[in-house]
Amino acid sequence: MTTTDRREQERVRRKQDILQAARALLAQDGFGRATVAAVAQRAEMGKGTIYLYFESKEAILAELVLEAPRELSSRLQATGEGQSVLHLERRLRAMTEAYLTFAHQAPDYFRLISAFNHGGYPRGISPLRQQQILIESMRALDPVTEAIADGMALGTSPLAMLAWLLACFGALKTVLLLCCRAPSAAPCSTPTSPVCVTLH
Repeated sequence: MTTTDRREQERVRRKQDILQAARALLAQDGFGRATVAAVAQRAEMGKGTIYLYFESKEAILAELVLEAPRELSSRLQATGEGQSVLHLERRLRAMTEAYLTFAHQAPDYFRLISAFNHGGYPRGISPLRQQQILIESMRALDPVTEAIADGMALGTSPLAMLAWLLACFGALKTVLLLCCRAPSAAPCSTPTSPVCVTLH
């Protein structure tokens, strides 16, 4: 491994350390209460080092919001690939369960996706970055779209697919709303609450 390769690996590692520290603060107190100094302390590095990787706290948040739908998409894709294309209902149910697991195992990511999908963009995130976030959020559901396309190709009734989707995701939304209102879900009272990502 060359010196350049080692330096690049170190840079990638440090950037991930910063994002993990910021994510921990988001889950603990809400990112709005965090500061660059707090992120630096959590990541065990100097405040100046943070600015070598991110120009602002908002830039860190934007990066986290880009990671969240990518993680969701990866989970949905892996789940969908484990199901036969001949059984659309099973695929959709499996993806619904994967979405619920994602919300349970990564509630901070889930709340970020929910808040930003409902227009919760804080001040300081550029329009270009907002567009990137929107694109990634739409791509996250590509596995579901692919499953529906496969179902239509096999002759599944569009009405039947719609009924399955409404049943799966309607029930899922109800469960998530109840879970996120539970005391253990603090600091957010609902999955769409922007309080967790409000920046000042």
